[in-house]
Amino acid sequence: MTTTSTAPSSAGLDRSLVRRVTWATWTGWGLDGFTNQMFPLALGGIIATFGLTTAQGGLATSCALISSAVGGVVGGRLADRFGRVQILVLVIGAYALFTGLTATSQNFGQLLLWRTLEGFFFGAEWPVGAALMAEYAAPERRGRVLAWIQSAWSVGWAGANLAYLLSNAWLPETVAWRVMFLTGVLPALAALLIRRKLRDVPMTQVQRKPRERGAFAELFAPGLRKHTVLGTLFGASGLASTYAMQTWIPLYLKEERGLSVSDTAMYIWFMIAGNWLGYVLGGHLHDRIGRRWAFTVFYLGTTVFGFLFMAVPLDALWYNLLLAFVVGFFISAQASGKGALFTELFPARVRGTGAGVTYNVGRGVAAFSPAFIGWAAAGSGLGRAIVTVVMVCTVLTLLFIWLLPETKGRVLD
Repeated sequence: MTTTSTAPSSAGLDRSLVRRVTWATWTGWGLDGFTNQMFPLALGGIIATFGLTTAQGGLATSCALISSAVGGVVGGRLADRFGRVQILVLVIGAYALFTGLTATSQNFGQLLLWRTLEGFFFGAEWPVGAALMAEYAAPERRGRVLAWIQSAWSVGWAGANLAYLLSNAWLPETVAWRVMFLTGVLPALAALLIRRKLRDVPMTQVQRKPRERGAFAELFAPGLRKHTVLGTLFGASGLASTYAMQTWIPLYLKEERGLSVSDTAMYIWFMIAGNWLGYVLGGHLHDRIGRRWAFTVFYLGTTVFGFLFMAVPLDALWYNLLLAFVVGFFISAQASGKGALFTELFPARVRGTGAGVTYNVGRGVAAFSPAFIGWAAAGSGLGRAIVTVVMVCTVLTLLFIWLLPETKGRVLD
């Protein structure tokens, strides 16, 4: 099979279209960051409203992540069958609906329902957007392009932190979290408007034709089985490490370190700043030294500096804030290469499905990480539970990335 670059110049694509696709995908990831990071910040208010335990709070997080695994597989499959853009618009609209409905929850059961449905469509967006952008990007720049797209997560996270700070300044925490989720509808509507008049890369449209075997059967056939299985295991262990940090850090700062809302928000601001820089610079390193070595550096950095962040006394304020910045940098730098890696492992006919399975099934397995930490915190303390999960997951993640092939610079069909 002859392969050609998907760079705009070689594909004959209008540059204005490429810009629209870039910003449309960027806003989608920003929306993901806003709504996904809003829940950990709102978790304290939700626990107070419904009288939940930390284990139940972890369960609510895990339910959304498990359903996102199913959504990712379904969304990727539909994108391969019906087109990237059409499915993106559908999932963003549903995502906005269930984000708003979360604010109306009257009990823990309703909260679980809306969070589970929101998680389904949250998961469906990632493989579709990743496949679309990967097919527009030139091979030698794919790592940094997808990393730039993912940097929108940090901007969304900053919006969530701002909503958290302002709503809690004016409202009791039992009301503030509802206002936060209602604001999550606004960026979703903006993303829908931007995604009008987009279209898929023509080359991938041509390749959507009947196949001898189904997409899922092809992913587990001898040619792609290794990529699918190892990619999913890599996604699971890596995301479990990320969720351990991002889900519980706000509550850890508030409960175990005794910080106020404003002080917790200050730490999160530093983490967000490092997060954005990690996405932008991480993609360049992925393109320069390759996926394997870049992931190795970033996951080890997350573990080392995460441990230091949780071990340093609070009175060393600026040292702690600097560590929050560095931890944020490494968390996002490790994530910056996943969009490129998971799309480079598969051919166009199953690219959305393959990225959906490896990333989102991995996310579904990783979803047990917050629940486990919430359960373990009762006996060992929240900080120790977080560190233990991160260390174990890092070892597994490094093993799996070195068993996968190096995909740096791979030209997509």
